[in-house]
Amino acid sequence: MIAKLPAFKRPRVIQFESMLEYRFLCLTLLRPDIHDILEQPPAIRYRRADGGIANHVFDFLVTLNSGERIAVAIKPAHRVIRRDFITELRHIAAAMPKQLAHRVKLVTDEQLDRRAAAEAARQIMRNRPVLTEVAA
Repeated sequence: MIAKLPAFKRPRVIQFESMLEYRFLCLTLLRPDIHDILEQPPAIRYRRADGGIANHVFDFLVTLNSGERIAVAIKPAHRVIRRDFITELRHIAAAMPKQLAHRVKLVTDEQLDRRAAAEAARQIMRNRPVLTEVAA
């Protein structure tokens, strides 16, 4: 998806890996308080509940105009429940360096309204920078 945010010197492509991430991006890019979005920020090494060591890569790191940074995990709700991802996310948040993000946020398909995301996508398409601006 091509986007222009205040942190970008020029429009750039923001990568996404699923329809849930696409919906999140569409809804987020229209918010006036968003300064920057980084996809796939550096992995967080953390200790799981069973004591093992694991890595987690958040889907996005969102920076607000206020400077607050939010690490966002986007998951289908059934997977969150089945894998007890809330518990895992608590362990990840505890290990996350504060210079990376101030807080974490879990977003599920239950929070991403399809109609609102579709309308946001249409608005982005009408207002988005042209490809030649990205290539410049």
